[in-house]
Amino acid sequence: MAIGNKEKIRDIYEVLPQLDCGFCGFGTCGKFARAVAEGSASPFGCRQNPWSGYRISEITGMKVPSYSYRFRPPSLPSLVVGPSPQELREQVRTLSQNVENILARIEKLKARG
Repeated sequence: MAIGNKEKIRDIYEVLPQLDCGFCGFGTCGKFARAVAEGSASPFGCRQNPWSGYRISEITGMKVPSYSYRFRPPSLPSLVVGPSPQELREQVRTLSQNVENILARIEKLKARG
């Protein structure tokens, strides 16, 4: 594999959400990035963040219209990759703690009444 291809795979991987959900059909974001770099997968195959396909198209050198035939949106959303898995875990921990606190309050109210 050429050095340029490894760099392309890395650049594509960095654009992906890195959740390894497998919805793209390749199992992991790394395998999907490799398939796109080798030309065997569409840059728009990520189901977690389809908008990343535009950025991936830039990386691979593909020219893609920013809107479909007879439709041009007033503005395109910015290409933002979602939170990292670590950030998601922290959000889940915070939400779980909030739920625990609410449940504890409900139990206290039941005990009073």
